[in-house]
Amino acid sequence: MKLEDYRPANAFDQLTLRDLLDARDLYHVHLMQHPNVVATALGRYRIRKTDSWPNQKGLGKKHGTFPRTLENSEVRYYSWPAIMVFVSRWETPRELEANAGGLIPKTFYLPDGRRVPVCVIEAPKEDENEVKSIDIQYPLNNIGGGSLVIADLQGREYAATIACLVSDGHTVYALTNRHVTGSSGEVVYSRLGGKLGRIGSSSEKQLTRAPFSTIYPTWPGRDVYVNLDVGLIELDNLDQWTANIRNVGQMGKMVDLSVNNISLSLVGSHVRGTGAASGQMMGEIAALFYRYKTNGGFEYVADLFIGPRSNGRSRKEVAQPFATHPGDSGTLWLLEPIPKENNGKRKDDKDPVEYLPIAMQWGRNMLYSAGAARPQSYVLATLLSRVCAELGVDPIRNWNLDQPDTWSAIGHFSVAARAQNGLSNRLPKRVKLMGNNALIISHDDATILEGDFVGMGEAAFVPMADVPDFYWKPGIAKQGFARPFEGPNHFADMDQPGPDGEKTLLDLCEDESFIDPEKWDEFYSAVVDLMENKPIEAKHRGLLPFRVWQIFDEMVEFARNNKMPKFVCAAGVLTHYIGDACQPLHISYLHDGDPLRKVEYTFKKGEHEGETEERPLGQGVHSAYEDTMISDHRKLVLDGLKATPKTKQSEMIGNGFEAAKRTIEMMGSTFNAIPPAALVEAFAKFKGSPKERSEFLWKKFGKKTIEVMKDGSHLLAVIWESAWQLGDGETHVTSTRALKKSDAMNICNDPKFLPSVTIDRIGALLKPHS
Repeated sequence: MKLEDYRPANAFDQLTLRDLLDARDLYHVHLMQHPNVVATALGRYRIRKTDSWPNQKGLGKKHGTFPRTLENSEVRYYSWPAIMVFVSRWETPRELEANAGGLIPKTFYLPDGRRVPVCVIEAPKEDENEVKSIDIQYPLNNIGGGSLVIADLQGREYAATIACLVSDGHTVYALTNRHVTGSSGEVVYSRLGGKLGRIGSSSEKQLTRAPFSTIYPTWPGRDVYVNLDVGLIELDNLDQWTANIRNVGQMGKMVDLSVNNISLSLVGSHVRGTGAASGQMMGEIAALFYRYKTNGGFEYVADLFIGPRSNGRSRKEVAQPFATHPGDSGTLWLLEPIPKENNGKRKDDKDPVEYLPIAMQWGRNMLYSAGAARPQSYVLATLLSRVCAELGVDPIRNWNLDQPDTWSAIGHFSVAARAQNGLSNRLPKRVKLMGNNALIISHDDATILEGDFVGMGEAAFVPMADVPDFYWKPGIAKQGFARPFEGPNHFADMDQPGPDGEKTLLDLCEDESFIDPEKWDEFYSAVVDLMENKPIEAKHRGLLPFRVWQIFDEMVEFARNNKMPKFVCAAGVLTHYIGDACQPLHISYLHDGDPLRKVEYTFKKGEHEGETEERPLGQGVHSAYEDTMISDHRKLVLDGLKATPKTKQSEMIGNGFEAAKRTIEMMGSTFNAIPPAALVEAFAKFKGSPKERSEFLWKKFGKKTIEVMKDGSHLLAVIWESAWQLGDGETHVTSTRALKKSDAMNICNDPKFLPSVTIDRIGALLKPHS
C-alpha cells in the first residue's frame, strides 16, 4: 500500500490558519503575476447557495458551475479551510483550456505534503456605492462610540466615526481614524446638541502601517504590511462623553487575539457596528488577512474582511441588507454571541446580550455583485487588540470598568474595606451597622481583585468610597451631580515652601493654631502656583484636613439624631478623603513631577516631531505609582492591609479639629515613609518598560506603601468609632439595617449633604474646637 492510502479522502478540515498562511506565502509570486487576480484572503470554502446540502433528499445533488460570487455563495457549517482568490472575471472552461498558463490551481501543494484548497471568487472592484447613506444622527447629550468626528485639514473637511473611548491609565482618548486626526495637535470637532464645537486635539500617539511580521511574529508574510490607520483624540472635557456605544450600550470585554489564539473559527461569525454615515450595520466576517493592494513590490493586508450576512449558521436565517459609506471609518465592530438554543428557544432570554469589541474599521472595498445587482461594499478592519497593544491603551467599557485600575479603584476601596478590620468590639451596634453596609461603602475582596467595578460613572449606584470622584468631582462625574467646588477637598500640598522659602504647611501646622482655614488661605495668597508661576486659584487651594473636620462633625450629629442612613453615607464618603491623605503624591506639590526642575522633552512623532518642550522632571510618576504599581500588586496590598490594628479607647477623637489634626499628622508620617522627591527621582531615572518600572517601584516602595495605607485604614476606623461614640449612636440609633442603594444615592445627590466649598468658605461649616 502507498502512504496516500492511509490519508483521509479530504483532510482539509484539519488545516490551520498557519497552513493557509504558509501556502499563500509560497504561491505569492504566482498569484500576484496573474492578471486576473485582484485580491486574496484566508477563510473557508464558499458554497453556492443553490448547491445541495449534505444528505439532501428529493431532487438529488446540485453543484453549480456558474461564476461564484460573494453574493451567491455562503459559508456553511461544513465549509473547509481555503485560500480565497478574488478575480476580476470568471473564466469559462473553454477560456481556461485556451490559456492554460493563466489557470489558478484548485489546490496548492506544500513541500511537506500539505494540500491547501483554493476557492476562486469573481469580485472585480467597483468605485461607486449605489446605496445611499442615512441621515447622520448627532447626539444631544453625550458623544460616544458611533458618533461623527470632523477635522478641517488643508482646507478640506474630513469625517469619521468614533470607535470608543480608551485610556492609557492617565489620559482618556477617543479612538478613531488617523485620516481625520491628522498630525498631533490638530483640532477635532463634532456636533453635540446640534452645535458644532471643538472636542479635543489629535494625539501624537497614532498608527499608520506595520510589517506583518512585526504584528504577527513567527507567521509568514514576505513584503507585507498590515494597514492600521488609527488615531487618538485627546479630549477637552469628559463631561461631554459617554462610554456607551450607539445602538449597543455598554460593550463587553475586548476579544484579545494574537498569533497564539486567532483561528478560522472567526470566519462566518456575525458582527455588528454603528457607523456615523450608515447607522447600525449587521455583518459577517467573510475572511481573514485580506490582501487588497500591491504597491512598489509590497502588499497591504487588512486583518478582517466583513460583508453582508449569508445563511451561515442556520438555513432559517435571512440575509440582511448591508452597506458601509465614507464617514464610517473608525467604526467599532463587535462580535455577537452564538445563541444558546434549547428546543429552538433561547436559554438566556432574560440575560443581557453582551457584544464583544473585536475590530476597528479603517476602509472599505466596493466589489461587483454580478448582473443587475448593485455593487456591494465590504469593510476592511484591524483587530482592536492589536491596535490597543501598539498604542498602549485599553478600551473603556464604563467609567471605571476594566480600565487600568486607578488609585480610586484599588486604593480607596482597599482602605475602606480594611477599615472594618480596625473597628473594636466595644460598640456592638456600630459594628453590626458598618458590617451590614460594607458593600454600600466599598467592594468585597474578590471584586477588588478582579477589578470589575460595575456601577461607576454612569450607572445608578456608586459605592460611597468613590462618590467624591464619580458623583461630585467636576470633569469625572457623569450623572449631572458634579459639584463645582469639590476638587480642592481631595488634596493639600503640604510640602510647598512658604513665602519665606522654608516653612511648609506641614511645618506651620506643628503650631495647632495654624490648623485654621483662614490662615491656610492667607498662606496660599502669599505663594504662587509653582506650575504656572501665577497666583493660586481657589480650585488649587487644597483643604483636605478641613474636609475631614467637616465630615466628622456631621457624623456626630447624624448619630445623635438617629439619622443612620446619613451616618453610613458620610462614613463611606470620608474613606475617599482619608485614602487621599495617606498617599504621598496626593498631598505634595510634586504630585506629577517636580515643577521646579524642568527637563527637555522631544516629540518623536506627529507635526512637532523633533521639536522640544520643557516638562517637569518625573512627569507621569503619579499614574505609574498610584495607578499601575498599585494595580499590579493589588493582592499584596489587600493581604497587607488585613493587619490594620484595632482601635483603642485611648485613641478616640473628641471633635472635628482633632480629626483634622490627626489627618495632618498622618500626612507627615506618610512623607517620612515615602518622600515624594524620592518617588520622582526613582521614576525619572528608571529607563525600562512600564511593566519593569512597576516592579522596580514596588520593590523600592511597595512595603512602605502598604504601611501608609494601613495608617489610613486605622485612622478611618478611629474616626468612625469616635463620631459614633460622641453622638452616642449605641443609644440613639434604632436601626442597623443595610441601606438600599437607591436611598444612599438619593442622599448623595442632595447638594446640602456634606456641601463642597472652597477654603475661604469652609470655616463657616466647621464647629469650634474649644
